Amino acid sequence: MTQPANPALARSLMDVPIQVDVVLGEARIPIEELMALSPGEVVSLQSRISEDVKIYVSDRLMARGRLVVADGQLGVTLSEIVDERVAA
Repeated sequence: MTQPANPALARSLMDVPIQVDVVLGEARIPIEELMALSPGEVVSLQSRISEDVKIYVSDRLMARGRLVVADGQLGVTLSEIVDERVAA
């Protein structure tokens, strides 16, 4: 890993809170069906179990990865870092 050009700035950024979201998939269902759901019901997602999950940092797609279980905890292994500047 390369050293940051400004180590003091890098250290100060470590205290900045961010939101990380891991998106497993999505489902589109009419509001009537949503309102009729009962506890324990399953909503099918529009993605396959073999597809990568998307990792967003502060609402920006940053990576893709796979779900894993390690020591009884659900986690994500990164398989790709996304550069949206190139993808555009």
